[in-house]
Amino acid sequence: MAVPRPKNVESAPVALATSDGLLAQWLSLPTERQTAIAVLLLGALLFLPWLGAVGFWDPWEPHYGEVGRAMIARQDFVHPYWENAYFYSKPVLTLWMDAVSMLLAGTNHGAGLGADPSRGVSVATEWCVRLPYALLAIAELVFVCITMGRIFSRRVGILAAIALATCPMFVLLARQAVTDGPFVAINTIGFCCLILALFEREEPQVGWLYTFYACVGLGTLAKESLGIALPGATMLAYILLTGEWSMLKKLRLFSGALVVGAIAAPWYTAMLVFDGKDDESKTFLERLRHDNINRFLYGVHTTTPGGTFIYFIEQLGFGVFPWVAAVPGALSEMFRTSISDRSRESRVRLLLVLWAAISFAVFTLSATKFHHYCFPILPPLLILCALWLDRVLTNGVRAEAVALLLGGVLFALIANNLFMTPKHLTDLFVYNYERPYPDREVDPRNWFRAIFVGGAVVALWPFVVTLLESFGSRRAETEPKPNRLFVTGAAYGTALVFAFYLSWFHWRALTPHWTQREIFWTYLEQAKPDEPIIAYYMNWRGETFYSRNTVRQVKDTALMQQLAAQPGRKWVIVEHNRLAGLKQTLGANYKVNQVDQAGDKFALVTVD
Repeated sequence: MAVPRPKNVESAPVALATSDGLLAQWLSLPTERQTAIAVLLLGALLFLPWLGAVGFWDPWEPHYGEVGRAMIARQDFVHPYWENAYFYSKPVLTLWMDAVSMLLAGTNHGAGLGADPSRGVSVATEWCVRLPYALLAIAELVFVCITMGRIFSRRVGILAAIALATCPMFVLLARQAVTDGPFVAINTIGFCCLILALFEREEPQVGWLYTFYACVGLGTLAKESLGIALPGATMLAYILLTGEWSMLKKLRLFSGALVVGAIAAPWYTAMLVFDGKDDESKTFLERLRHDNINRFLYGVHTTTPGGTFIYFIEQLGFGVFPWVAAVPGALSEMFRTSISDRSRESRVRLLLVLWAAISFAVFTLSATKFHHYCFPILPPLLILCALWLDRVLTNGVRAEAVALLLGGVLFALIANNLFMTPKHLTDLFVYNYERPYPDREVDPRNWFRAIFVGGAVVALWPFVVTLLESFGSRRAETEPKPNRLFVTGAAYGTALVFAFYLSWFHWRALTPHWTQREIFWTYLEQAKPDEPIIAYYMNWRGETFYSRNTVRQVKDTALMQQLAAQPGRKWVIVEHNRLAGLKQTLGANYKVNQVDQAGDKFALVTVD
């Protein structure tokens, strides 16, 4: 493939072999391409290193992973299956992603990247499965950067992409093979395509418009009705508020619906005519109604019943930290938005406000609430934060003093709360909030103190300078530009350092306490082929995935005694707090030896 000749560079073949030549080639690229590549590299640097270095987090990653593995084992990629029954709790997109990734890893058939049949699943499984999720997150950042750059300014695009990439909820979910990451990425990319289609030029851009509809179809395969509900409700609210009924014609709803249907309808149709039942004896239609209506109205399967509208405000504070300091500014952007203003920037700002507000309303009104349900609110909220930070850079610190002061108070409150209770971060994406946090084994407080205090000191410097100037009667008529650079630089510096710490170090340190991978490596290396493994009062999903659905689930003391009485050595995986109960159940006639443990949660023992 020929290398494009840089503009205004002589002797390109020689120059390109030097660092100056590479720099010239880089500088010859369009500015938009430069920023997109820079954002892509930042995302890759944040999310790709050590992606497969740790096992799947219980319970969601191994749960969906096992369904994907079962698709390969059963050679059925249409009807999801879990353990001994069909699985209808999640739509199929992420399950397909897991299955295709595991085919590459050789998880089921002993061939592929890092395949090692003695270890049950390929050692490359976690890396291969998580990679598409991380790549989707990176693509989301690039689309945000390009779209906001074209509508507002290149600076806004960069500020928005970095803010989104560095907030804790985005950092942690970009490394998780769960349904929420792909849905939010596809939903955000879809909104970006819609904005480019409708607002970049006077005439609708058909290519971007149909890409938006393709994202709606994929979003429906990722998160059922939400794939259509969020963008549909947002656009309906926009048209009702602005009175731009001509937008209906620009949206090409009929042909767009055909695109959505072509992507989503085949699988849903196949499932609706299928009569198989899940482990609760529900058909696909019954489960669909249960998950979409009963969850919203009656709060089924929630671990936090009775949550009010304040619920997600608190979780957003932790999820967008340290950008919580810019949230008052983002709210000022909302109030600044004028429905009567027909400029392109104002219309897109209104769409962003509605996107954030409707997402917040939908999940707040839902009776079923989990902390990570606020994830779809993050992209529009952080874009609004970036618009305000751009205004700080333009107008200066003094012009935005009130919002900065309120933001500083929020930063201090959330920083103190995270320092006192780091568990808030893991609770952003886990299932059981009562599960203990490994305080003794993983204590990030020293890092938190250094990052939070360091960022606050740098951010406060302009205010100290201004105060000193006022005491000395030397206040300048115009604010020095370094003041605004100090504030925004402190915010972005703090966010980047915090994000890299969470992604590269803290996530890896936490994972052994939520995964069973290493325990099953020990079992597979030391057990004989005829020695079974038992999960004693377990329901964390990892035991099913890492055993390839061969583990024996035991939740009855009589059955445990019966299995222990059989000839030969038995292997048992058990939670630490149930180990004493296991020994008491078996009695003094059996010898229980602890062989291995995974963090503070699980232990592997043998019973003789």
